Amino acid sequence: MYLEFLPDGSIDCPLLIFSPSVPIEAEQLHQSLHDIVSVSGTSVNIHALPFISPIDDCKLSAQVGEQNLGVVLSATLGVVLSETKNHFNWKLTLQSWKNVLDLLYIFTLQDHHDDRYTRYQWLDETSNISVLISTGHRRW
Repeated sequence: MYLEFLPDGSIDCPLLIFSPSVPIEAEQLHQSLHDIVSVSGTSVNIHALPFISPIDDCKLSAQVGEQNLGVVLSATLGVVLSETKNHFNWKLTLQSWKNVLDLLYIFTLQDHHDDRYTRYQWLDETSNISVLISTGHRRW
């Protein structure tokens, strides 16, 4: 599964996209995100997961927070901008992470995947940078 940041090129940008999603990788992503929900104080470096292939050095860390910040560029958290062009932090409340897990779950089901159709789901639109998962390859 690819992880890519798209800063522009669509009215829906900027966004982070997971694509193409296949059931086994969606299940692994679901489990990794479930881990941060079930273990207090845990964060996950999504880009470092073995089934994720980051595009253009895209890095995404996820964690539970006291408030929904959504996806923010690491530079906004005090890191030097030139070193973090595609480095992001995704911070949501426990309840919001549970909602993301519910949205992601359908992509773990084999019968949801049909090569004739591209399916996608917005996982988070809390901040200016949205998160999307898709069964198809990006075509723009």
